[in-house]
Amino acid sequence: MENVTLNTIYEELKYIHKKVDQLEQIMIPEEKMTTEDKKELEEAIKEYKAGKTVNFRDIMKD
Repeated sequence: MENVTLNTIYEELKYIHKKVDQLEQIMIPEEKMTTEDKKELEEAIKEYKAGKTVNFRDIMKD
């Protein structure tokens, strides 16, 4: 039987973590926000903070 040390386990976990990250990037690619997206997000946050939003549940009741 092979001698297993904490260091060996740690190295294996690092390897598995790296592989999972690679799979995530393939399966769930991240999209970069455009400048326009950022402006729209900032505007939406300002409207939300100013109370200019509508509750989604209220819209669904109609």
